[in-house]
Amino acid sequence: MDYWPKIYIGHDNREDIAYEVCQSSLLTSSSLLLEEDIVPVKHQTLRNEGLFNRAWRIDEKGQYWDELDGKPFSTEFSFTRFLVPEMARRDGIKKGPVIFVDCDFLFLEDVYSMVMNHFDPSKAVQVVKFNFNTTSTTKMDNKIQSSYPMKLWSSLMMFNMGHPDNLKLTPEMVNSATGSFLHGFGWISSPDLIGEIPPQWNYVAGVTQGDEPAAIHYTEGGPWFPEYKECPFANEWYRALITYFYDITTCLETCHSTTMDS
Repeated sequence: MDYWPKIYIGHDNREDIAYEVCQSSLLTSSSLLLEEDIVPVKHQTLRNEGLFNRAWRIDEKGQYWDELDGKPFSTEFSFTRFLVPEMARRDGIKKGPVIFVDCDFLFLEDVYSMVMNHFDPSKAVQVVKFNFNTTSTTKMDNKIQSSYPMKLWSSLMMFNMGHPDNLKLTPEMVNSATGSFLHGFGWISSPDLIGEIPPQWNYVAGVTQGDEPAAIHYTEGGPWFPEYKECPFANEWYRALITYFYDITTCLETCHSTTMDS
């Protein structure tokens, strides 16, 4: 493969530190990935660019509600994730894989190995195919926990930019389709075109079986929420947080030293 795919991370203002640690973990675990290869998916930026105009409201409890289908959702990137192919096209990417990932991931292994070993050019999109049935009614910072087919599949997606089905993911579709259509991969012309990523790349504690995690997904809520400060794999996230702050401090010290010397 003679190109390096961009990685688009969903960004939520409530979870900015989760985004920063996710990005840091991607960079720390890879010898090839550069910071410019990682792009935040911010709904306000996409609104300002005219790509996203979907209306939602936030009730008195802080719960997000989609005005189109009247259903609750939990993050600011619940819908904007499906604009990643359009964002990639505008970045000049017309072939090969691009990746979307939720910000509540922590990468322990090089994402490059996931792409090199598992990208299948015959598929339109690849995901970890969960059979996830939660018994909890809330998650994260007391957001409504919804159950639906293919739940969690869209939390990590490897899009094939060369596949014609992904041309259907236009701003018009993303702004007008129901959440169930989008998260159910309704734009894909055949279920056979939804390929698989090994489950260790979307590892949910208590759900994923077998292999050690390559990427941990804190889907119920991560240690950045007080209610989940002792959740499974919290220590791994805290170590990554320390690494992130160390890298930031080192960068600031270097910049300060350079300024003083000039």
